[in-house]
Amino acid sequence: MEIVLVDDDPIVILLQKKLMQKAGISHQIISFNNGEDALSFLTVNANESKYLMFLDINMPGLSGWEVLDELEKISIDFELEVIIITSSIEDADRLKAKTYERIVDFWIKPFSLQDFTNLKVKFGLK
Repeated sequence: MEIVLVDDDPIVILLQKKLMQKAGISHQIISFNNGEDALSFLTVNANESKYLMFLDINMPGLSGWEVLDELEKISIDFELEVIIITSSIEDADRLKAKTYERIVDFWIKPFSLQDFTNLKVKFGLK
């Protein structure tokens, strides 16, 4: 499994990587600062591996929702599960997330080491 981080805030990406490392998650991590680059990678460069993507909702350019909508339009031949990461506490965002089959969890920033420890157990990560 490869882990894909998509967030316009480099501090959030750095924090996620550090917490994953502390939680003992050693999978390959690929990060992007915008939805366009992440989408390009997933449509052009992705292989038949399994991907777990941490996707921010509110980003300049393509939002997380728009990335998900674009992924629904194209045919991909690999498994992709998404964890939404957001600072939004709006119920509307949580409800919207339930309409996407790829979304397996919804996290509100900031994260903790316990979040990534629980993730490791839930997905059987090493």
